[in-house]
Amino acid sequence: MVENVNSDGKKQFLYFPSLSAGSMVSSFKKDYKFSDGTPVKFYDSRYPSEWRHPYFLITAGHHYKKMDFRDQLGLEKDVLVFGDSGGYQIATGALPYSNELREKIFHWLEANSDVAANLDIPPKTVYKNKFHECADISFDNFKWFEKNQSGKTAFINMLQGSNAEEYTWWYHKFKDFDFNGWGIGGPQKLVDFMFALALLLKEKEFEKQQNKYLHLLGISKISDFFILATLQKLMNKLTNNRIYVSTDSSSPGQYPVYGTYLHSWNYKVQSFSELYFPKNNEYRRKNHIAQGKLVNPEVDIHQHVACSLDCPACKDFTYEYLEGQTAAGLDRYSQEAMPRMVVHNTHLYVKLAEDINKVVSSHVEMLETLIPRDLYSVIISMHEMFADPDAAMYVYEKYKKVYKKFGGDSISTINAESFNQFFGQKTN
Repeated sequence: MVENVNSDGKKQFLYFPSLSAGSMVSSFKKDYKFSDGTPVKFYDSRYPSEWRHPYFLITAGHHYKKMDFRDQLGLEKDVLVFGDSGGYQIATGALPYSNELREKIFHWLEANSDVAANLDIPPKTVYKNKFHECADISFDNFKWFEKNQSGKTAFINMLQGSNAEEYTWWYHKFKDFDFNGWGIGGPQKLVDFMFALALLLKEKEFEKQQNKYLHLLGISKISDFFILATLQKLMNKLTNNRIYVSTDSSSPGQYPVYGTYLHSWNYKVQSFSELYFPKNNEYRRKNHIAQGKLVNPEVDIHQHVACSLDCPACKDFTYEYLEGQTAAGLDRYSQEAMPRMVVHNTHLYVKLAEDINKVVSSHVEMLETLIPRDLYSVIISMHEMFADPDAAMYVYEKYKKVYKKFGGDSISTINAESFNQFFGQKTN
């Protein structure tokens, strides 16, 4: 794998784009190229080296029947591939659980991923209010995975729950499995994640030598990246640079579904600046496109879209891609503009992570005037937890009100329900 480290050889947190369940799969499989010949596969060795991002998440929940899925996407050996087990699809009812399904998913993960989450059943949607039933099924799955793992894939333990009591109970039930780290899959609120972190610190979990990964599923707000970068910095010191902190999200691919192209970011207000490109028909109505020309003289279809990064996806990305159809009669937005927007958005997320890693690597006091006060307090609390892991729970209680105030209702990015409604729950 390509190591994600800074100039001092210290690990930086890994961001895994989760783009294997939507429209980009076809572009990756077909090896779609931009007009200058650059492949749309930003993880490919042919991609401009300074922009290449060799980290990618794939999900068994959608593709477990395709045993060569990694090869289908052209994910080369040096790309670090994270395998999602598909537990969410089981929890939603899209995949009926069975022991046969468990074995298929296990073999798919070993064949296609380098690091993978164990097959846990999240206690939500159709399994809502069935916490102990989910734990029992998950425990049996973990025993089966532990017994059958070959070592080809680094499986990680999973921590689930929706409150302090559930996290504590789940941890003590699952803590003795022989896996390579932990994934935290349940928190919908910052206060829950901070409890989980304090719990793992108090229990000396990160001091176990077999643990190489700590993965937070599906979070990628700007504030999340500050928290992850801080966590990685502190973890490097605690574990002598042994554990990678990582997360994933499908956000770069979700934004274009709603016509959104990310332009830049603002640390003080913790938000993205966006350009809105409505889908083809709406764009045509708004700008009065007739006979292939824009009646609105203020809009030049040959003008380049304003890319703050000057990234490969935007070098020849003009407003023309939002107008009309391709020569084959296909919707240009879906066939040409969407891949460009998804890859551009991915680059913006990666550059955001790189910039935040640089900022966080400096003195923590430098953040005080750069980010919101409450986020700064959250980061200070993490420093206090790592300074004395035995007192992590005390620190958690001390800052609990801050976590609740800053974290709000959710630490997710874009509404997952809307995403699933758009893409459907196809698993074949």
